[in-house]
Amino acid sequence: MVLKGLNKYLLILITLLFLSNIDLLGSNAGKILKVLKKELNCSEIVLSDFLEDEIVNEPKCHVYQVALNGEVIGYAINAVGFGRYDEYEFLVYTDLLKRIEFVRVINYYSDYGGEISSKKWLDQFSGYEGGHIKYGEDIQAISGATISGNSMVNRITEIISMLKESDI
Repeated sequence: MVLKGLNKYLLILITLLFLSNIDLLGSNAGKILKVLKKELNCSEIVLSDFLEDEIVNEPKCHVYQVALNGEVIGYAINAVGFGRYDEYEFLVYTDLLKRIEFVRVINYYSDYGGEISSKKWLDQFSGYEGGHIKYGEDIQAISGATISGNSMVNRITEIISMLKESDI
């Protein structure tokens, strides 16, 4: 009798997860693909998963190869930044030389610091290919988004460094 009740609750839980569009694998592949297609103005983009431990040693960063017509054209990195109260997820797209083409915020959960989602602010990272950058000097500071903005700068520096050190 207890097993029958557990099966019922398990079925309800799985249904709720499916209906709420929660990604059990922790990636945002669908959202990333949508952003890439829009930004690159191309509907034939394909994402290929890398094994995370080949490139990164952290669970909150996922690297994809981006291909067009079977040819790799760049890399998409889904990463997590930290705001004052909540984490946020963002996408870094690089060319094959691991130089940033664009950065976009995928999910911003907090009520504070969301100004970092501005395309104009994020475009400051275009062309970055590694080295030291400082929030408030190299990257314009944003009033009300100091923690989120500083986190974004630090995470992007780490991501590009990680990519440059990898064998991809």
